[in-house]
Amino acid sequence: MTASDKRSGSAFGTIGFIGLGAMGSRMIRHLKAASGLLLHDADMALAGKIAAELSAEGVPARAANTLADFAAVDVLILMLPDSNVVDQVFRGVDQSVESATGGVLSWLRPGTLVIDMGSSTPGRTIANQAVARTRQISFIDAPVSGGVGGAQAASLAVMVGASEAEFERARPLLACLGSKVIRAGEVGAGHAVKALNNLLGATILAASAEVFAIGEKFGLDPAVMHSIVDASSGGSFMSNRVWPKAILPQTWDFGFALALMNKDVGIAMALIDSTGVQTVLAQANAKIWADATKQAAAGADMSEIARQFRVAAGL
Repeated sequence: MTASDKRSGSAFGTIGFIGLGAMGSRMIRHLKAASGLLLHDADMALAGKIAAELSAEGVPARAANTLADFAAVDVLILMLPDSNVVDQVFRGVDQSVESATGGVLSWLRPGTLVIDMGSSTPGRTIANQAVARTRQISFIDAPVSGGVGGAQAASLAVMVGASEAEFERARPLLACLGSKVIRAGEVGAGHAVKALNNLLGATILAASAEVFAIGEKFGLDPAVMHSIVDASSGGSFMSNRVWPKAILPQTWDFGFALALMNKDVGIAMALIDSTGVQTVLAQANAKIWADATKQAAAGADMSEIARQFRVAAGL
């Protein structure tokens, strides 16, 4: 990704953004090159606040109080929690691919590019693309990895499911949000690789939590053990980023919800089932995360998995 990819001016036209949670509220601040920003969220007071802050910085931004306002956009970004919400907002339906009535789709102009940047189910992403095509609208997926910190710093990894032409259209805009923008394949591929990546990350985090609990129970100092593991073959993103921030200091707050990780693991498991591949580690890991989610308090961070392993070890 070169500096020329991060264009300035109004090259992106008017951008609509729906979903201003922990990630979206940070990502939107890197899209100041748009000729206009339209913001919408379930919490419209938050949308108005962010729009006012951007306007104070000289960015033409406003809250979109109705979906009809999005008739003016050239690009619409969806940063929503799952396919149920995406389907409801985009088409006004739940798990139905038979109709395209209701939702923001009813208001979009032909030629609009819609980018689903949340963690959605690949098959339902493909279904949304098919419905969008009937209205001459492009629908692609571009989920991200890197957490709140990556959203804040515009250093996210963006994995894109799109045709080559749609990818080239979206790439300069996505480069404003992430330091690495990679085309994973056709529509649905981005969401597939995101789910599988999080399944792998969740497995590594659960395994490391178990190993560290064993080490601490034996009598090892967790900080010393971490310094060795992180510099050795057992090191990973989890040891390098999650352990120092959330687990060693026992803040249990890395910035990614336990429930969201469990959801992504579930998406990956459904994808595995669709391939017919038989798994052992993935099945065991899915149960660990599902059980941990049931035991945890609402809103718990994914680092809660390590706390639960410590408790189970009697620490």
